Amino acid sequence: MSMTATQSVVTVSGIGLITGLDVQVTVELAEPSHGIVFYLEDGSTIPARFASAVHLDRGVTLAGPTGKTLSIVEHFMGATQFAGLNDLKVTVEGGPELPILDGSGAGWVDVFRAQGWMQPVTSEVELTQAVFYRHSDTCCVYAVPDTHFKLTYAMNFDHPDLNSQWARWDSRLDSMDQVVGAGTFGFLNELPVLQASGMARGASLENCLGLTDDGGYTRPLRYEQEPLHHKMLDLVGDLSLSGRNPLTLKAHVIAVNAGHSSHVPFGKKLFQAIPSSCPQPN
Repeated sequence: MSMTATQSVVTVSGIGLITGLDVQVTVELAEPSHGIVFYLEDGSTIPARFASAVHLDRGVTLAGPTGKTLSIVEHFMGATQFAGLNDLKVTVEGGPELPILDGSGAGWVDVFRAQGWMQPVTSEVELTQAVFYRHSDTCCVYAVPDTHFKLTYAMNFDHPDLNSQWARWDSRLDSMDQVVGAGTFGFLNELPVLQASGMARGASLENCLGLTDDGGYTRPLRYEQEPLHHKMLDLVGDLSLSGRNPLTLKAHVIAVNAGHSSHVPFGKKLFQAIPSSCPQPN
């Protein structure tokens, strides 16, 4: 990753996970109520909202009115929420995706912190009823009212460390670092198939955690239960497409074997249950 900056604008460069192309992203603070909006090379714009999400397999792809797409936005979006940033102009050049950096949201948070952009986030929005979304027999996401924002993620993957495992994160008790710093992961034996289909061309040992056939990993874990915490980063980033920072909710969100394709429909249902004075998903 490389970076250039002024006080209100910062440019970050890195490789795209899907295409392997060099991508340059310029992030600029925007006026209140602008929201987070992506600006593409052809002049089109894509608001970071539920209505823009067009593909949710292995990542989030957004599309604007012209049909131009932008992929792998979830780590950046998650980082913005932990940084308390709700209004940004994000210009993307060089590829149809955001750079993967180290596979987590930490690089973005480091940039925001270096710029002095970090804002406090407090849980202040009441959830008055439980919200439940079932995606399949083995996958569901739900939220219950609480005193502040909490996350619990349960996973049952075909890997010794990820079989019948769960992790919890509490916004008042736990460091955000273990969520924003958790890297993306996948089964190493799937990589040749993905690359043969034109995906994961930028994947490397530096930006992806590989799950090996013998039950190990391709690198030491950065944090205990790193894959589960990465799923939490994805979830926060996906829920941010509501236009409201999910960390401001007084809610406990519990996800079981969930992913992008369940996060987004759950998020729409969750924010429809928030009082009408709050921004609604679109």
